[in-house]
Amino acid sequence: MGARRKAREAVLEALYCYEIRDDDQNLVEIFNYCAEGHKLEKSSSEFGLNLLKKIIEKSEELDKAIAKHTENWDFSRLAIIDKNILRLGLAEIYYFPDIPKKVAIDEAIELAKTYGSADSGRFVNGILDSLGRDL
Repeated sequence: MGARRKAREAVLEALYCYEIRDDDQNLVEIFNYCAEGHKLEKSSSEFGLNLLKKIIEKSEELDKAIAKHTENWDFSRLAIIDKNILRLGLAEIYYFPDIPKKVAIDEAIELAKTYGSADSGRFVNGILDSLGRDL
């Protein structure tokens, strides 16, 4: 497994914990704990922390964009894992120009297949592909 994939997994875990606990004061501490569990190297950890901070900083903007593309779904009713994977993928597409859009989408799909429900991969693919075309 690639170093950035492991960083994305740590980010996803930290986002989940963050949302459940609603504890923004310990965001870095939460991420560091997750990064330690994934044995991230320094560069991967830095990438993950930057991604996590960007997701939190831009969460309102990301959520609005995602909500526009979740036809027949109330955004608040999305599974926490799916919602956070969508945020993660979209943040990479919007704010990390060094990451190709296709790579960001593929990585989000793989996270969805691993951590989401049986339909999460297709759902994430559809939403992120639609969002990516809007750019």
